[in-house]
This record gives sequence, structure tokens and C-alpha cells, in this order.
Amino acid sequence: MNARSAPSPIAAVIAAAGRSRRMGQPKQLLPWREGTVIQAVVENLAAASVAPILCVVGHRAEEMRAALRTTAADIVYNPAYEQSEMLASYQAGIAQLETSRSAIAGALFALSDQPHIPTPVIRRVVEAARHMPEVIVIPSYRMRRGHPIYLPKRLWPELLALPTAATLRSLINRHAGAIHYVQSDTDAILTDIDTPDDYARLRDEATAGGGAE
Repeated sequence: MNARSAPSPIAAVIAAAGRSRRMGQPKQLLPWREGTVIQAVVENLAAASVAPILCVVGHRAEEMRAALRTTAADIVYNPAYEQSEMLASYQAGIAQLETSRSAIAGALFALSDQPHIPTPVIRRVVEAARHMPEVIVIPSYRMRRGHPIYLPKRLWPELLALPTAATLRSLINRHAGAIHYVQSDTDAILTDIDTPDDYARLRDEATAGGGAE
């Protein structure tokens, strides 16, 4: 494939500004393999040929910046993180991408507490998005939607216009006829780290399974 016919890049926005109230400490900074949870999330996306990768931070922002210093992530700060929900972080990331003026096809919307999603699962979402860049692509396990979710660039203005009380799901449900589902053979796309028990279980499973590859 020559440069002229190469597909447009697919970016990623990671929502990592929250306070992790149920965990009692920033779950993104918990140890995961040789690094931290948030480092693993970024590395898994990078291994799936996603770029650029934007990580939206808020709570304990300087520690998050330090943890991400050796990764491919660009940092975006969400100053309203204490008063807003996850949507505001996604909007902050997309607003930053829109100013870049690069030929990005769309973006993956990822969670900051899913370091256990196997990279091949992310790759399948990316490959589907490259083949169908104008539709929403969502991984699915037994007919349940998971993450990361691909949103084409044509829907970014609609995302940015969503009110504070809305969610990403609000936008996706408006376009139910324009969704392509990628079947996942693992429920990792559905699970995340909310509590110490979640963390211990998922870390043990990842260790026993040999990693995210």
C-alpha cells in the first residue's frame, strides 16, 4: 500500500480524570505488571497501531503525567473533572483532536481502568474501523457492548454538543442503525476496575493468562 492510499489514522481518547471514589485511591496509578494500570492501557492501544493517543487527566494530574511520561500518550487536562462525568473528558479530548487539523478518521473511546483487554481485541476494532471509517464500531461479548468504542469523525460535532447530563451512550443510541459490532471471545471488554476486589481478581487473571497479548 502506498502513502497515497494509506488509511487515515485512528486516534484514541482515554478518560482518566476521575477520583476513583469506590477504589479509595487512583486506580490508574495502581501497579500492573512492570508499570501502572494507565501505562498498560496506553501500551495496549499503541500496540494496536492507534495514534495519536490522548489521555485526559484531572484528579492527581501531576502523578498521572509522571506515570505516562515514558508512554506514547499526549496529556489533556480537564479542569472541570470534579463537577463533571466521563463525557466531559471525552469532549475535552475530542476538542483537542479537532484543533490538530490532521486527517484522522475517528477515535477510540477507551476507559482508563481496562489494562486487561487483550491487544488482539483492540486490533479487531481498529481493523473494522479502517474498513468502515464512517460507522460506529463497538466490541460485543454475548450481545453486550464493551470498550473501546470507535466513533467516526463525522459524529464529533454531535458529541461536543451533548449537554452535561448526557453520556456517550446517548449519542450511540441515536445512531443505532450505523453500528458495526465486532464479536469478542472474552468478557474483558465488559469488565473494569472499580473496587479493590476487582483489581485483585483482574490482576491475578492477567498474570495467570500471561498478559494482554
